[in-house]
Amino acid sequence: MATGNINNKSEKKNIRFPHELLEEINSSVEREKSNFSSWVIDACEAKLKLEKRKPKQSGE
Repeated sequence: MATGNINNKSEKKNIRFPHELLEEINSSVEREKSNFSSWVIDACEAKLKLEKRKPKQSGE
């Protein structure tokens, strides 16, 4: 049985959110009838997908 912050599928990360942002996220979670973790994972995946579509800047 896995214990601690890492198992064979995932890793826990602790993060602080500004209060105002957290209120908006929680409202969105309620509207979507979702849960906080899946909402954050979806947002991160969307950000990474956008990043991959952007043309690379010179000097990077």
